[in-house]
Amino acid sequence: MAKSKVKKKISLADELSDIAKVLSGELELRKREEEVEKLAKKAKEKQIELKRKSVVKGEAKVEADVEKKVVQKIKLFEWEAPMRFNQPFNPKMFLIITGVMLLFIMYLAVLGHYGLMASIIALLFLFYVLGTTPPAIVTHQINTKGIESMGSLYEWLVLDSFWFSKREGQYMLAVETKLRFPGRLLMLLDEKDVKALFVLLADKLEYKDMRKWSRLNQMNFGEYIPFEKL
Repeated sequence: MAKSKVKKKISLADELSDIAKVLSGELELRKREEEVEKLAKKAKEKQIELKRKSVVKGEAKVEADVEKKVVQKIKLFEWEAPMRFNQPFNPKMFLIITGVMLLFIMYLAVLGHYGLMASIIALLFLFYVLGTTPPAIVTHQINTKGIESMGSLYEWLVLDSFWFSKREGQYMLAVETKLRFPGRLLMLLDEKDVKALFVLLADKLEYKDMRKWSRLNQMNFGEYIPFEKL
């Protein structure tokens, strides 16, 4: 009897200890979420202030004689995601498109436009590969020097603005650059990482207003997300 009572006390103590750990973990998680919410609120206020003080587009230029400060590369945030949106392959639709394109290729052959024929065949092959091959998983990183995507580092000096969009449940971060190529960095991400990335990027870049969304943009990137809704 005494042994059973001791065992019950031990098991009860273990259960209470487990409950305490769970509660402390939930409290810690709640604290972190509240902290992110506060930082996101400050970031949104900063973006509003930037909008008020923004100059005419193209007026602000990077001065060549600005002293470049040495910044150590310290990782701030890193995540893995598919390289591109996963396009489901529809064999029936592909056969229809292929049939139409073959007729067009035959017409081009009569006209002697062999270069254009080769381009159409290559495009059909690309559609087939994208539809049947799952996207590779790549790594993206935000650090003190800039954004590192797929092994290439883009420093803050060459980055211009950023925005988020959502397509079929998949979130995407787009960062506009001042380079000819690439003019835009596209990175997929999870919903849980959106606010944290917004807080980090809003400290360095302006959130671009893309409310005038064309049909082509809607097809490619999905629904634009204003920073007020983040």
